[in-house]
Amino acid sequence: MPQREDSWPPTLLTYGITPPKTSFTEDKRRRVAAIQSQRISALPIDALVVYDLQDESSRTDVKRPFPFMQTIDPLEYAFDYLDVPQRKIVYRSVSGQDETELVDWLGRLEAQRGACVLVGAPSRQQAVRLRLGDAYRLCKRATPTLPLGGVLIAERHAAHASEDARVLKKLDRGCSFFISQAVYSVTQSKNVLSDLHYRCLAEARPMPPILITLTPCGSRKTLEFLAWLGISVPRWLENELAHSHDILETSVEASLSTFAELHAFASTKGFALGCNIESVSTRKAEIEASVELVHRVAEIMGRARSMTQDEVLGHGD
Repeated sequence: MPQREDSWPPTLLTYGITPPKTSFTEDKRRRVAAIQSQRISALPIDALVVYDLQDESSRTDVKRPFPFMQTIDPLEYAFDYLDVPQRKIVYRSVSGQDETELVDWLGRLEAQRGACVLVGAPSRQQAVRLRLGDAYRLCKRATPTLPLGGVLIAERHAAHASEDARVLKKLDRGCSFFISQAVYSVTQSKNVLSDLHYRCLAEARPMPPILITLTPCGSRKTLEFLAWLGISVPRWLENELAHSHDILETSVEASLSTFAELHAFASTKGFALGCNIESVSTRKAEIEASVELVHRVAEIMGRARSMTQDEVLGHGD
């Protein structure tokens, strides 16, 4: 049986986007893809992340600040619409899938030499057709060479102090890298990284590649949305953002400071830390801010060059 390709590099810089809405006409989808392709192709990133949006309303009784809009299949958008040189990491929400559907989807992604991040239901209250653990088993059995990633959530660790154990369990189930939920709290992220680092040392296991996600915040409503999503923004930073004359610029500087501190912390512990910059807004200013973040994070990481596609996903000789 072929072996899963786990040779991800120790550091990684990625850019995350969402697919167009299903309500878009085919012509509009193509126009959006052309604009995104031009922008993404010029970025010094190792891979592109394409998210699979799901309605998380079952997780809370609080009204969603922005209405949920269904998007087209991220796999379809990544490979049938976008024309970029970077490899693609495609998210998939598995709760609404059955086994046959997921195996077919994973097989198509493996054939395209991509990578995937599987995510489960947003809450235990939501009815599911397929649980995340079962999806991991399917992936490992049906697509053994497909690089598989998991999600790391510092807020979950703050509440239950178990995210480090969860990460190791996911490694045992086939995950080879992790992408965090959007990060605004240095302390919560440092806590989970520290606990995971020392747990790995205790069990004589290597620290898995982890990408810290940064998300520009351009308005008070977006700040409300971050809270709705369960992203922890320290009270002092929430005040700074809410009362800033330029909330977007303040959020960019805060994100850079956050990553710089976490990157330095990881370096002192002897493990590398990657970064994933999200661009999930349609506002021009926020898109430009995400591009600025990519270049400035690359400087923090000391990137002399961008890795090739094959180096990123371990498909080289």
